[in-house]
Amino acid sequence: VSCYLEAFFQTIPDDFSFALTWGAFGISSYDSQTGKLVKTTDATNPSDYVTNYHLTEEEKAHIFYDLIYPLNVDAYPVMYDPGNGISTPSRTLVLTVRMNGTEKTIKAKDISFSNESEDAKGQAFLSTCKAISDLLKETEEWKTLPDYEVIYE
Repeated sequence: VSCYLEAFFQTIPDDFSFALTWGAFGISSYDSQTGKLVKTTDATNPSDYVTNYHLTEEEKAHIFYDLIYPLNVDAYPVMYDPGNGISTPSRTLVLTVRMNGTEKTIKAKDISFSNESEDAKGQAFLSTCKAISDLLKETEEWKTLPDYEVIYE
C-alpha cells in the first residue's frame, strides 16, 4: 500500500518517457519519446511494419503510476534474468525508462516466453513488460499494420 500512496503523491516528471523491446528475438518495439511503434523487424519490408503512436494522457499516467513507478527500475541490474526458464525460440525484453534527467535500461535476453517467474522481482518485470506491450497491441495503429510474415511458435 505504501508504494501506491507514495506514487499517488509522485507527479509524472516532465521528461518521463520509456522504450520497450519485446517478442521473439526482440522483433517488436516502442519508444514513447518518438512515438515509433514497430510490429516486427523480421519481414521482407520491415518499414511496412512501422507506425507512429502517441500515448494518451491516461495511458501515460497508467504506465507511470501503475507499472513503471512501482517497479523501481533502479533496483534492477542492466543485464537481468527474470528467472522464467528458457524456450525455443527465446524472446528478448528491453525496458528503458527516462526521467528526472536519468536513463535506466534493463535487458533480459534469450529468456522464455513464459510470463511466470518464481521470483517476485522477476514477476514484476515480466508483468510490467507484458502490460505495456498488451496496451500497445490494442491500439488501432498496431491493428492496422500487416499480419506477421513469420510466426514464431
